Amino acid sequence: MTQLPLPNFVLRRSLGTLETWGFGFSGLLLWLGTAPAMNAALGPAAMWVWMPGAMIGVLLNLQVKRLGMHHPDISGGTPNYMTILLDHYPLLARYGAIGYWLGWISVPPMNAIILTNLIQENLATIGWSFDVMPWRVGFTLLPFIVAFSNTRTIGILHSFFVIPAIGFLATFCIQGLGWLATSPHGPGLFPESFSGVGVIDWAKWFFIAVYAVYGCETASSFVSDSRKPRKTLECLGVAAITIPLVYVVGSWILAKLATSGELGDSAYLNLTAAARPFWGNAASGLVTFLIASGCLLSSATAVSNCPRILYQLAKDRHLPALFTVVSPRGVIEPSLVFTLLMSLVCLVWGDIARVVMVTGTGYLASMLAIHWGLWLQRHRSDSLWPRWSLAFCLLEAVVLVVGGIAWSWQDWIVGLLLPLVILALATLAPCLPLAIFNLTWWQKRYRHQANVPRKDWVVFQVVTLLLLLCGAVTIGWFTRASLAKFGFGDHGAIFSIVLITVAFVGVAIAAWTTLSQMSAITEAREQIEQTLQELQQTQSQLVQTEKMSSLGQLVAGIAHEINNPVNFIYGNLEHIREYNRDLFRVLNLYRHYYPNPPQEIVDEIERVEVDFMELDSVKILNSMKLGSDRIREIVLSLRNFSRLDEAELKAVNIHEGIDSTLIILKHRLKAKAHRPAIKVIKHYSDLPPVECYPSQLNQVVMNIIGNAIDALEEVSDNRSYDDLETHPNEIHLFTSLFTVTNEQQIEVPWAEIAIADNGPGIPPEIQQRIFDPFFTTKPIGKGTGMGMSISYQIIAQKHGGQIECVSSPQQGTKFAIRIPLKQPTLSDNANAMLPTAIYR
Repeated sequence: MTQLPLPNFVLRRSLGTLETWGFGFSGLLLWLGTAPAMNAALGPAAMWVWMPGAMIGVLLNLQVKRLGMHHPDISGGTPNYMTILLDHYPLLARYGAIGYWLGWISVPPMNAIILTNLIQENLATIGWSFDVMPWRVGFTLLPFIVAFSNTRTIGILHSFFVIPAIGFLATFCIQGLGWLATSPHGPGLFPESFSGVGVIDWAKWFFIAVYAVYGCETASSFVSDSRKPRKTLECLGVAAITIPLVYVVGSWILAKLATSGELGDSAYLNLTAAARPFWGNAASGLVTFLIASGCLLSSATAVSNCPRILYQLAKDRHLPALFTVVSPRGVIEPSLVFTLLMSLVCLVWGDIARVVMVTGTGYLASMLAIHWGLWLQRHRSDSLWPRWSLAFCLLEAVVLVVGGIAWSWQDWIVGLLLPLVILALATLAPCLPLAIFNLTWWQKRYRHQANVPRKDWVVFQVVTLLLLLCGAVTIGWFTRASLAKFGFGDHGAIFSIVLITVAFVGVAIAAWTTLSQMSAITEAREQIEQTLQELQQTQSQLVQTEKMSSLGQLVAGIAHEINNPVNFIYGNLEHIREYNRDLFRVLNLYRHYYPNPPQEIVDEIERVEVDFMELDSVKILNSMKLGSDRIREIVLSLRNFSRLDEAELKAVNIHEGIDSTLIILKHRLKAKAHRPAIKVIKHYSDLPPVECYPSQLNQVVMNIIGNAIDALEEVSDNRSYDDLETHPNEIHLFTSLFTVTNEQQIEVPWAEIAIADNGPGIPPEIQQRIFDPFFTTKPIGKGTGMGMSISYQIIAQKHGGQIECVSSPQQGTKFAIRIPLKQPTLSDNANAMLPTAIYR
């Protein structure tokens, strides 16, 4: 798919760990909708479906966690990891990702129907009736309304209810299992007989089970906008532990306790019947809370998950750039609009069984594609169990064909074709004559919002709050009057539904009123903090630039002024040496042929000591040669240090740069009245040329060695000269070569420079701030505190490397500088992996 360059729309890392974990655990609540129907159809034989399904679900969670560790910047989770695995089969990758997306877009309308039916059943007991369609539309739209307001609002709301919901679900499983094992009035924990299940029936219900038991990996969808991606991925491991508890233990409790044929496939009736023996009269209200929260929370997960799938597909060039649009508040609005439209289509269809069958076909096909991709990429380190993946792929292929056709071959064909239809619609959406599907329209909209001053909504917010409070009191008063003749146990179920629904509605209203203003304040504060941080970085960079510019000009002047006379002296030394040699040779010849000169000449030869002069003049000329060589070496070191002619990337011998720096600092290393010389011990490895900015890298080395000398001189003031001679101050210089494995599983060579001293060390509280701009421990006038901050920017930002400080009090300090041997290109840089091990 050929497209123009993508606009600069990115998801910010704004979600907290609790919010992403909430989205991850909501997949467990899908059990509430599938287990009762399977229990009604198969009874205890349903365990033959749930046990292998739970095992595959656990392994899938751990596999997705591994993929997330390797791809922390990928949004959308599982289906978008699949597009990476199937990068050589782009059409199959798009088909599988859209199939997965279809499995989730049907969740909000399906839950709206279930929730409306549940309310209808409970209100029928007290003689109330209502038109169901407006309620279904309302429950479908409710999570979308919250999701459109702010990217974090729905996450916080979700987290608030998912904790008690998962808590009650876990309690149901654990308490139910304990009651079966210990109660003398129960049917016992173990079955008297265990019936089997036919292959076709097994395939039919495994087809449905996949819809739930594979859906516990949704935390991976939020890794790219999580503030702590690794913490988010840990949810997958915890959810993997919980899957057998819910899907196996919970289903077994249903099979043992919900045995009446009159229960049908009603989730409410089956769960209430199973919970009543150990929850008593509270069973009705708690089960209703579970179902209501499960419906709304899984819907909230769906409306948060689906846009991220489309967003990442568009970023990876599988869909038009329209779907990469992200609002200033982090809402993926065009993708959310497209998801809403498809959900409303499912709602209008209205037949839950057929909706599940059609969308589930695409979902199961996507799971098959994921396991196939893992088998194809079996040699990659992020593919954990390729042989098991192949086995699961074959199993799912059988289930897809046998189970799908057994349910309805017409719906099965529609389900197989639907991802292609949706893919075509999404691809053609930007061509439709509707502004909402035009990329330019969204850009103009956000630009207009940024330029329009915010209105004062205080009056509107206060009036809205008053209306909500008064309305809530009025409705509560009349509702309680109508229910006065019933006990709480009779209408506790209605209370649970009203509680969760009112919470969602209240947050939806607040999200478009008060919370929008609070979000604006938060965004403004974050913008100010970001601007301040950028200002500090710019200031430090200006100081660094000016410092290097001044140093370069100074070195250039000194080198030029010294170099000319030195070249004059050095160039004439050889001529003087030759003249001296010739002169003494002529003198010796004269003395040989005229051995008896006049007395005056003899006296003069003795006075000037011609023999000594002949020997000493050679030594003097050698010393002058040595001195001029030394001066030329210093000039060359100055040039190597400043690298005035190497402002761009260049492959250089970093040992030469280190040696040049040591020559510059030699006057600080040599012995002084109060201390012996500081020893410099080199441990150089055989390094190839390193691609870097030589002048800036030399500046970093000079900053670190200079700080080491400062620390050693400071501690020397408190030690005697004899002690310093016995235990001298030392600076050790190490260089080494090592490799790092990048995202493409390619070993990339890196170089390390380690500078260690045996000084007093750096306290832990100072180590935490050592790279902060303007932080210094030196007295006023002795330092600006910019050296290490600039050093960090040079290594981390300019070279894509890492600088690390390791120190303990009285144990010395070591700085490790690590940079790639060859600087990566822009595309490679995004996939580069920084090393985590320090030099030992």
